[in-house]
Amino acid sequence: MKLAIYSHSIAPSIDGVCRRYTAILNEMKKQGKEVLLFTIEESPQNLPEGQEFCTLDHMIMPAYPGKKVARPTYTMFLTILNKLKEYRPDVVHVTNDGFSHMFSMAGLMLGITVVGSYHTDLQELLNRHDAAFLQKSLIFVKEFVDSYVLDSLATTSVSFKKKLAATGIHCQHIIETSVSMTTFHPSKRSETLREELTFGHKDAFLCIYTGRLSNEKRIDLILGAVQKLDNAYLAVVGDGPIAPKFAAMHGEENRLYCKPGFCGHEALSAFYASSDVHVSASEFETLGNTVLEAHACCIPVVVPLTQGFRDTVTHGEDGFLFIAGNQADAIQYLERLQLDKAMRLQMGAAGLKKVKKNTVESVVSDLERWYDLGRQRRRDRNILYRLAAAFIMALTIPTGIFSLGIYDMLMAFLAVFNYVPSAMQN
Repeated sequence: MKLAIYSHSIAPSIDGVCRRYTAILNEMKKQGKEVLLFTIEESPQNLPEGQEFCTLDHMIMPAYPGKKVARPTYTMFLTILNKLKEYRPDVVHVTNDGFSHMFSMAGLMLGITVVGSYHTDLQELLNRHDAAFLQKSLIFVKEFVDSYVLDSLATTSVSFKKKLAATGIHCQHIIETSVSMTTFHPSKRSETLREELTFGHKDAFLCIYTGRLSNEKRIDLILGAVQKLDNAYLAVVGDGPIAPKFAAMHGEENRLYCKPGFCGHEALSAFYASSDVHVSASEFETLGNTVLEAHACCIPVVVPLTQGFRDTVTHGEDGFLFIAGNQADAIQYLERLQLDKAMRLQMGAAGLKKVKKNTVESVVSDLERWYDLGRQRRRDRNILYRLAAAFIMALTIPTGIFSLGIYDMLMAFLAVFNYVPSAMQN
């Protein structure tokens, strides 16, 4: 099967989606599969040697400062159409964003199956950043249209599938997820690194947060919890719009280690393996890929009882699920783990055993089954369905491009008066 994959998140982007697709691409390369990658990164990293890729345009939205998002224009549509016409894949797998409509239209014109996966709770994300009602409405309409025009839909957890279904978006598949057990492994533990992260107190209790540094991740809650424990430190590994805030607090006096920047998978594994527990307070993770990475490195987790975390953590066995937003609840679980090393080791071993069940090889096989489902659903769709899909996209693609043009003019107008929207002042 000849594939094309579009992911809006590829290294040096910093999040779980990026690491998930990197592992998939490397495994597909190992299996000898031919894959064309579409990305919004000019210089993507951590890809298999010789990986062919096509870079599409991106923009920065004020509602999510510092985060690259797709920039859908007529030029980009023609780029996608011509590249797919030249490459002729059997299936195109897209992450659902501003370009997914364009891949759908190109697939319809060229007779190519296009399937889409939901990895980010965009509605919740926009709510957390106080986005305008119009922006949230456009995203809702875009996601709903995607659910009609794509040949099949998938997501990564039961909880997010249910949440999407409640809004009228029905996924036919839940994608298996795994991490590389050679990259993320307990053997990557480093006493030297641990000593650095704890400012010389390597016998202290070391908590680690990894991922994007942005307001919706609620890192303040975790830092406050750790600072209320005796002889405990927090290492924050990643980058994002609020990174300068935590970088300024870096130091033994705050018991916080934070040197923002992109971190490769091998280095990230050492951070996990050298720590005692992985912590997060984010309330909108659709899976919680960092939990799998922590488990692969044999450490327990303390995360909120929300969305995808409830699907990746077995409370009391491989970690603890605290009441979302409740710092006192998080503290009591962290304290239990701090005082009971045997519990930490037992929970870490349970997590490691669980993630071993899914390999990257099995994830690729699972994707291929979903791709076959998408091809079958495409064959089953009659000419009236395809005409309706083409009509919808003929309306929504120009509307989306027009809306982007209005947005560009508004930003240019504000720039004349040196006005920066409050959302960008983080």
